[in-house]
Amino acid sequence: MLVYERLYHGSLDRLLYGRSDGPPIDWNTRMKIALCAAQGLAFLHEEGPFQAMYNEFSTANIQIDKDFSAKLSGYGCVGHIPETDISNSSVAAANLSVETVERGLLTPKSNVWSFAIVLLELLTGRKNLDSRHPREERNLVKWTRPFLADDCRLSLIMDPQLKCRFPAKAARTLADIALTCLQKDPLERLTMRTIVEHLKVIQDMKYSSRFPLQEPAAVAGKQMSRSPSLNGIITPIPRLSFSQSPPSRARPSFSPARPLALPISLPPLACSSTLSLEELERQESRRSAAAAF
Repeated sequence: MLVYERLYHGSLDRLLYGRSDGPPIDWNTRMKIALCAAQGLAFLHEEGPFQAMYNEFSTANIQIDKDFSAKLSGYGCVGHIPETDISNSSVAAANLSVETVERGLLTPKSNVWSFAIVLLELLTGRKNLDSRHPREERNLVKWTRPFLADDCRLSLIMDPQLKCRFPAKAARTLADIALTCLQKDPLERLTMRTIVEHLKVIQDMKYSSRFPLQEPAAVAGKQMSRSPSLNGIITPIPRLSFSQSPPSRARPSFSPARPLALPISLPPLACSSTLSLEELERQESRRSAAAAF
């Protein structure tokens, strides 16, 4: 029998979905939990006295202490899952990788797939196969995949409880990690050691309140543009106002010390469409004087 220390917050799934008291988990805390869990999986896969894996890794296997550090439970040395065990639980099948569902094969890269689903739950605040959502949104992998690849739509699936208080670049990086870890070919997925290094970089990205991601309701009906320097941050196009400047009335000045070689005719006034007889006589006098030079 294994005896664990009492962990203050219990499992991550309870912290995300099973409590009504206390404030929601903020972005920095979620990234701390993700990093601790990734470090635990990397140790089990590569650094421990023997290679250990999960047949189904989920938020229920991540235990949270008082300081919001994560510890793992429920791992073992299983390398193959019988098909009967997979078919008996549709929830388990949804968290398992493609090769595990199709062939019963279990490898460290299978745990990488399951860890990507944990990242999706931290991003969206949704539980995989949650019957409270519409049928087309219950499978978290299928529902989020098109949003993860689109900078402009990523904010639409972020957990509303975050209230847009997270670095946009960090969210973009985390979405890229999840997409790579959900590749059908296990060889194309990241290792847990590589994921740890990426999550360390994400933790160094500070949240800036100057350019927060706006909620979809706040920008509905406005003309939108995507700024490449803000990594997918959606900002309204500024409205520009133009005021017409009055036509210039300045007349060209001529220096008598430098006579012109060719006769010139002054343009008519811009604000007048007809000329009086006196004005015509004055122009004729000026042309005659210019020709005399």
